[in-house]
Amino acid sequence: MKNTKFEIGDKVVCLNAKRRMFQLGGLKENEIYTIIGFNPFDGGLILREVKSPQSGFNAYARDRFRKLDYEFVDNLIESITEPEEIIVAEFEGFSLN
Repeated sequence: MKNTKFEIGDKVVCLNAKRRMFQLGGLKENEIYTIIGFNPFDGGLILREVKSPQSGFNAYARDRFRKLDYEFVDNLIESITEPEEIIVAEFEGFSLN
């Protein structure tokens, strides 16, 4: 799987906020979170924006998240901001620029 190595400072998106056996402390699907650390026992993600009330390290399981694909985002922004051909309409000697 692409982008499976998480690092401190990475932005991740939540793919699964379904409750398993405990409460999730406000975790929401499709929300973006920032990694600030890792649970030393299982490698769970410690996030800046939310805390897991059931984890001693306030961490969430890695399989709930995926890293943001910055290349995709950069390409999307570039495609949106590329100048398009400007169509100038002329009406009886008056042009709109």
